[in-house]
Amino acid sequence: MADNQHYANDDAEMADSEDDLNDEEDEDDEDDEDEIMAQEAPAPAPEPVEDDSALARRRAIQAIQRDTTLSDAEKRMRIQNLMSGGRTEVTPQQAPVVPAPETNNTCGHYERNCNIVAPCCNRVFGCRICHDDMSPPGHPPMNRFHVREVICKLCNTRQAASNHCINCQTVFGEYHCHICNLWMSQSKKPFHCHQCGFCRVGGRESFMHCNECCMCISVSVFNTHQCFKDKYKNNCPVCREDMFSSRQSPQDLPCGHAIHAHCFRKLAGFDYRCPICKKTVVSQQSMAAAWEARARDIAEHPMPADLQRVVDIICNDCETKSLRQNWHFLGTQCPNCSSFNTVQDQATGGGGGGPPGQAPPPGQGQPPPPQPPPGAGQNGHPMNHQIPPGQR
Repeated sequence: MADNQHYANDDAEMADSEDDLNDEEDEDDEDDEDEIMAQEAPAPAPEPVEDDSALARRRAIQAIQRDTTLSDAEKRMRIQNLMSGGRTEVTPQQAPVVPAPETNNTCGHYERNCNIVAPCCNRVFGCRICHDDMSPPGHPPMNRFHVREVICKLCNTRQAASNHCINCQTVFGEYHCHICNLWMSQSKKPFHCHQCGFCRVGGRESFMHCNECCMCISVSVFNTHQCFKDKYKNNCPVCREDMFSSRQSPQDLPCGHAIHAHCFRKLAGFDYRCPICKKTVVSQQSMAAAWEARARDIAEHPMPADLQRVVDIICNDCETKSLRQNWHFLGTQCPNCSSFNTVQDQATGGGGGGPPGQAPPPGQGQPPPPQPPPGAGQNGHPMNHQIPPGQR
């Protein structure tokens, strides 16, 4: 019994010893876990550092916002371009104006002692026409009213636009218009028309401004010219250049339409009609000989029976409609004004070659234009209309 009790006590002590060991091991494990957790705990995240590009972009945006010379729309556009590009756009400083090559400074259009600085590209040219001729395709024409600086040809001093050099006192031009920024000689008698808005040549005493036509008209024909509303604020029907601002002189036709004088001289070499309304641009008296020659040719060469037609015509000159006229491939004469400048309205009858009402063969509906008499449409003809040779 005593031995069994002793063994029981030994077992109890062993159990207590094991419990103490387990408790110590648990405490050691907890200490180890605390150390591991302390080692594995992440360090506090450092404050984000803005990279150089983002910092530069932010500063550029702030600079744009502080710029008082920009409108709100321009600020938004620049900021949008800045953000969408993903890079900082720094506006380069304005480069100093360096005189252009000698070819740009040599002007054959005007006699002047200064070159102008183009406001659109900051380049130096002899005049606005030199700028437009030498600029690459797509570059806008120079706005003469925006010129603010000139360079003296004698001392190369850059200065504000005026007619006297601030350094050497050179006079830049015999004639100077501070509105159009024009410097030129007095040989072409330039003058500024306030109604047109720019300078013209030919002498102020020789022209009067027509408010209806919006053009300066020669005093010799001012009382007899045909007024059309904004007649000259249109393009030339031949070259399609704007006649109001063109340097080429326009010319009135008897029908009242306007055309460049040099374009009309080319047109008169192969056509005698206005390109707009198709009226004869040469007077009826001058064309009478051509019409009589055309009538003789038709009488001497009648149409064959199979090609004879009866047609209704409309005269472009007198605007009269004539019924049942004999058609001829050389033309059908108007019985009212004897002009051959007619068009066929419809075919009303035919000969043996086809049923009534059949149209004439293709290509034979219009007569070939007669050649105007020598000198018709040239300078000195009564239909010429004197207009200043354009703007300068």
